[in-house]
Amino acid sequence: MMMMSMVPLWAGCGTDDEPEPAPKCEASAVRCTEQSIDQLDLLTTVSTGEIREEGTTSGQFHTYVDARAGGLTPTQSYTYVSFTEQGLTRVSVDDQAALASTDWDIAFRRFVIRVNSGVSGPSCVSVAQAPVGTTFDSVTRVDPAWQFRTENYFTETCELVEDDTGIGAPAAVMGSYWSYESCLVMTGNVFVLRLADSRHVKVQVTSYYEPSVQETCNQTGSATQPSGAAQFRVKWAFLP
Repeated sequence: MMMMSMVPLWAGCGTDDEPEPAPKCEASAVRCTEQSIDQLDLLTTVSTGEIREEGTTSGQFHTYVDARAGGLTPTQSYTYVSFTEQGLTRVSVDDQAALASTDWDIAFRRFVIRVNSGVSGPSCVSVAQAPVGTTFDSVTRVDPAWQFRTENYFTETCELVEDDTGIGAPAAVMGSYWSYESCLVMTGNVFVLRLADSRHVKVQVTSYYEPSVQETCNQTGSATQPSGAAQFRVKWAFLP
């Protein structure tokens, strides 16, 4: 991945550049729920995927999330979690119930990541992507220029807006964590999530496969088998 030399605007701005406070989150009805259930294959079996912390850096988490959901044809719901001071915490809710739940922040299944907002859930979690080439460590505060987006992968007439892979996946706001060759190459993109309580968290997906396989995929564009697909490692930290 090409790295850019960047001036970290979010690290040295004065108080005049502080972002406007986010409006208070009020739960809202989710559009296109029937279409979501049908086209995203939203299930009623709660995920049993493991979540565990693997990081050792103070103030920073590196979390394993099992998003296999039973295989290529999922038999379980997304793995739903919330960001807490203790790490990513499981929210035991199934896909269809999650459409009415404000308890979760982010969800993982296979290669799709969704946040709880817009057509994905009733909460107010929104996402901004830092400029390409931004390193995780350089993001120390929110840049006022960033534009935060909610999930909007259905049109007003409830037609699914797909990503550019051609496989029918929803165009989720964090979809650019990967690019596709013959495997899922990690882009290294850094996302900043604004949670329902107005806290901010920076997030970077470091691997989709087992780490050694992911390294091979990133370097060569192909993944060895077995790959350990849909076993995420996610680096994240709260921002001031």
